[in-house]
Amino acid sequence: MSPLNFMRSAVAPVAFCVALLTSVVGSLPAQAANADPAAEAWVSNVSQQAIKIISDKSLDRTGREAQFAALLDTNADMQRIAAFCLGQFLRTPSPDQKSEYIKLFDNFVVKVYVTRLSDYHDEKLVITGSQLKGDTQALVQSQINFTNGREPVKVTWWLLKKDGGYKLFDVNVVGVWLAQEQRSAFTSVINNHNGDFGALLDHLKQQIADAENGKLPTTAATTAQ
Repeated sequence: MSPLNFMRSAVAPVAFCVALLTSVVGSLPAQAANADPAAEAWVSNVSQQAIKIISDKSLDRTGREAQFAALLDTNADMQRIAAFCLGQFLRTPSPDQKSEYIKLFDNFVVKVYVTRLSDYHDEKLVITGSQLKGDTQALVQSQINFTNGREPVKVTWWLLKKDGGYKLFDVNVVGVWLAQEQRSAFTSVINNHNGDFGALLDHLKQQIADAENGKLPTTAATTAQ
């Protein structure tokens, strides 16, 4: 994903991740023996791209969402996150339902995060370390420092090595893996409707409409802060 329930408000979502998308990166600590400096640099670089989008006053909401979607498409494994979030229902949708789900999932992550991130100002993300996970994965640890004196929030980025670079797969905020939490939410919707995949599509449409009206989903990560 988000997913892209990459991040504090959703998946993904994604996604893509709240700290990654709203922060200016701080100084890096000394590297541990099994650290992955390249992964840390990747998080730093994407963070700076994200904050540039969120802070660009010349962009209206549509323009901001378009650029944010492009950033996710390039830097997050959205197809894999979307598939992961279906859990045991991965093979349930018809080809047409699967195609609609992928489009709705991407839109859901973008709408939720752009709405959430519009309220962030001057937070700082400090990378505190990283760890290689075999030959194909890396974890990057970080901490969000708030300018208003609020307690820092720890965030861990789960990256996949892909095509000679990295792709975001999941984000852990205050102990909650957001894509895994989103999978639980999605599978619950389908289970509660006797295996009807169409119910999940309707759920995503409603979540997108709510985000457009400024109403965001509540997750364990948001309530734990």
